[in-house]
Amino acid sequence: MKIFLLFLFLLSFFTGCFEPDPNIPLKNTHWQLIEMHKQSPEHFENQPAVHLVFHLNDSTFHGSDGCNRIHGHYTKDRNNFTMDKIASTRMLCQSGMNQANEFLHILTKVDRIKIVENNLILYHFDVEIARFEAVESY
Repeated sequence: MKIFLLFLFLLSFFTGCFEPDPNIPLKNTHWQLIEMHKQSPEHFENQPAVHLVFHLNDSTFHGSDGCNRIHGHYTKDRNNFTMDKIASTRMLCQSGMNQANEFLHILTKVDRIKIVENNLILYHFDVEIARFEAVESY
């Protein structure tokens, strides 16, 4: 009986330490922004939605800040995730420049990510700073 209880304890301990692999992969998924600082992003006519796509064959990404096309590099290990070398086109949009600038700033602060169901969540010091939803590419 003691061995059985020890086995149950060890099984629950080790399974609680590991997160299961997400159903939706980080790479090659179109992630559309649905929250930034717990608020819904604005969508502006004739401008792309804020989104990210992480490339399949390397550690780069591309997307849109809602005005400009962006691309950059990311580093991922078991516990950390950082985004750097972020560059964007320099178009001046009629609307949404503040949101676009804040989005770019957020990307530089990311230190961890988590995929839950069809959501990609970005964190900075364990505080959720942005949430994306997996959507079909268009």
